[in-house]
Amino acid sequence: MKGLSLLIFDLRFQWRHGFYFVYVFVCFCYWILLRFIPEIYKETTAIALTFSDPAALGLIMAGGMVLLERDQGVHDPLFVTPAHIRDYLLAKAGSLSVLSLAAGWAIHAASGSLPQSPLAFSAGIVLTSTFMTLLSIGVAARHRTINGFILMVQVYALPFVLPLLGYFHLWHTDLFLLLPTEGTLRLLGSPSGGLSVNHLLYSAFILLIWNSAAYIWAHRSYSRHVLMRIGEGGDGNGKI
Repeated sequence: MKGLSLLIFDLRFQWRHGFYFVYVFVCFCYWILLRFIPEIYKETTAIALTFSDPAALGLIMAGGMVLLERDQGVHDPLFVTPAHIRDYLLAKAGSLSVLSLAAGWAIHAASGSLPQSPLAFSAGIVLTSTFMTLLSIGVAARHRTINGFILMVQVYALPFVLPLLGYFHLWHTDLFLLLPTEGTLRLLGSPSGGLSVNHLLYSAFILLIWNSAAYIWAHRSYSRHVLMRIGEGGDGNGKI
């Protein structure tokens, strides 16, 4: 129940601070951009935008929320209640994945076509959003300023955009298979015949593995750099 309460709190927090209005505007800009893209490139461009959107949303907004909550003193009353860091992290990942999923479908619809594999497409957006959100929280927990966060989160995220080079046929290496975003691109751009079972299992597996690693890292970062400093260096009362 605590996890559901935190999820609702995050959705309200995002609404109160205008996150949804910002994303309506962003999606409108994407829609305008796609109107000027030649038809032959429209599908490829839509996939690339859909790929970048949950990544950017998770990276920037998740970390921004953590820093904003810290400045507003939200963490102090939150973690003197029986709140788990696990519930906090999953609520952040869940709430932003909802926004990413809606934005991803809106962007793709603007291209004038629907995904060949809607379930794979949706899974790609959600798993990418949750991974980037957890990565962002891990970075934000270690920084006190927005400038320091924005600089470092780009450093952490840079390797994960490399599979785009293969997607655009600029450069390919089997090392991309080790990155979760290779799985993302396969799920988002599944061919008309659908993904093979092997490709589907690979994509889901690599994204889940990286999500698990990002969760562990975000949990440890948040526990050490945020929870333990609540109350100006107190020992923290949240359940780990």
